[in-house]
Amino acid sequence: MAKEKRVKGDGKRLAIQAAVTLAYNFKLWNFLSGSISQGKAKSVCVPGLNCYSCPGAVGACPMGALQNTVRNGGRISFPYYALGMLILFGAVLGRLICGFLCPFGFVQDLLYKIPFFKKLRSFRGDRALRWIKYAVLLLLCILFPMFLSGDWATVPFFCKYICPSGMLFGAIPLTLANPALASQAGGLFWWKIAVLAVIVLLSLAISRPFCRYLCPLGAFYGLFNRIAIVNLQHSDDKCTHCGACEAVCPMGIDPVKDFASTECIRCTRCARACPHGALHLGIGAQKNSDKKQAAANRRKAARKNK
Repeated sequence: MAKEKRVKGDGKRLAIQAAVTLAYNFKLWNFLSGSISQGKAKSVCVPGLNCYSCPGAVGACPMGALQNTVRNGGRISFPYYALGMLILFGAVLGRLICGFLCPFGFVQDLLYKIPFFKKLRSFRGDRALRWIKYAVLLLLCILFPMFLSGDWATVPFFCKYICPSGMLFGAIPLTLANPALASQAGGLFWWKIAVLAVIVLLSLAISRPFCRYLCPLGAFYGLFNRIAIVNLQHSDDKCTHCGACEAVCPMGIDPVKDFASTECIRCTRCARACPHGALHLGIGAQKNSDKKQAAANRRKAARKNK
């Protein structure tokens, strides 16, 4: 059975992800009582996908906040706070949030570590499927809440019909702790169970399928990867194009070809796997001096070969 290739430092990253998940949901006693935590902090958005309705949640999901404020009380309103927080998180960290600060990303990473008969780094149609998350962001999280009327006017479509994180950390614990609530579970509940089950099964063979194909939060943060303050940097003068970074990338991309890719979750596996230190997290974009040095090295090598 195929296993995920280990990279030095993976354990530390998992520990950070676990600590962040606990920090988002530290009111653990609510999971036993089956109640949803309350308080002023619930109006503050956390960076990752962590449902407001999770029993232990101490903050709000920015994507849920966006949907709920874009159609406030059935009237279209500009989501100043939710959108502002999303832009702030994205401008500073980009998709590093996906790699380190998202509970459901953590769950997918754990699932992918389970041995499975075949691990798929990529497959036919993979690239096309990645566009779905942008459609989810635009349609379910923005346009539908803004323009549908009647009973649909205030529905948070992504949260209600797709979000597996809310199902795993919210609906399932609440249902297990409340027999009365469990007795009322209907078609929508079982639909979301099916969505979660499919993502769990896919996560055994494909690294982070939800992040790749469906997550609107990752789609939004990815738009900032090229300008985020914290960025993945590549030193061309150190790179030998050995392919070690590409072989361990959980998102199935080549960091050398596009180290600012919208798909990159800044997990640093590529940097830790590189035997030459050609990749690293830093502040800002790649320095011009790296490019100039690389060009000088190539000219020097060409002169030696003459």
